[in-house]
Amino acid sequence: MTQTTPTAALDGLVDGTTLTRSTEQPYGDRAQVLSQADEQSPLLDVPVAICCPNCSEAVTLYERGLPGVVPYFDAACTQCDVDLRTWCAVGVDAAYLQIVEPATLTAMIQHFWDDWLWSGITNSKGEPRTDEYTERFATKTAAFGWDWEVTCPLCRRTRTDLERDSALVGGNLDYHHWSHDPDQGVCLCRECHNIIGFDTYDTELEERAAAWGFDSRHDLQVIRLALRDAAVTGRPVGTRPATALVDRYNLLQSPDHVRQLLGSISNDRTLRERFLDKRLVAGIEANC
Repeated sequence: MTQTTPTAALDGLVDGTTLTRSTEQPYGDRAQVLSQADEQSPLLDVPVAICCPNCSEAVTLYERGLPGVVPYFDAACTQCDVDLRTWCAVGVDAAYLQIVEPATLTAMIQHFWDDWLWSGITNSKGEPRTDEYTERFATKTAAFGWDWEVTCPLCRRTRTDLERDSALVGGNLDYHHWSHDPDQGVCLCRECHNIIGFDTYDTELEERAAAWGFDSRHDLQVIRLALRDAAVTGRPVGTRPATALVDRYNLLQSPDHVRQLLGSISNDRTLRERFLDKRLVAGIEANC
């Protein structure tokens, strides 16, 4: 049975003031991962160099700008001896080529990989394809010699950490559906998956949501997710921009709705205590 008596430390996950969100595009609209190019890309009308994210070497030049969509790309970086694809190459406005740094391009690609995995990749049948991309990215990581590894977006533990911490947790990510039609979800480790759902069944959680005055079990799961995120980052939910939570965890709810949900536990201590328990920090104490 889940313990519901909060400690002072857990209560601190709720209070706080707003912080500024950090940028995810270090070179603004002058560089983007090739897979992200579309008909609205700012790189359509300028010469574009396709760069290796490991050494920043330009392997190809699109003198007339990127096409609206780049469905396939296959070029080798001779300096790194690594084949590049759309998901591991960066398009850079050729006029800015001299200022890009390898470490920044590497971070762009790794951030893109994290987002791609966490947002829940599925096939035409709605079945998770996480393992396929996990192995693909791991293989390319080894080729580049990077220390990047797939992580759970919530507890931030790597697959290696998860395998080491508990045989029950395992090293793979589970696909948590926010919606089946249309398909939308987030890949979490098994422990985080269980924790945001109060370690119970969906049917029981729906009944609990109705009894507590919420629209659905997803409202409860979002609050639990935000509190666990606060525990692992050390930033109370009031300091975590709702837009950042929506983006990181591929939420269905709007930022305004997320703010309302988090406001409900900030303003009602009795309600807040229903969400705070020791399970919120399970497996992440070492990261706090």
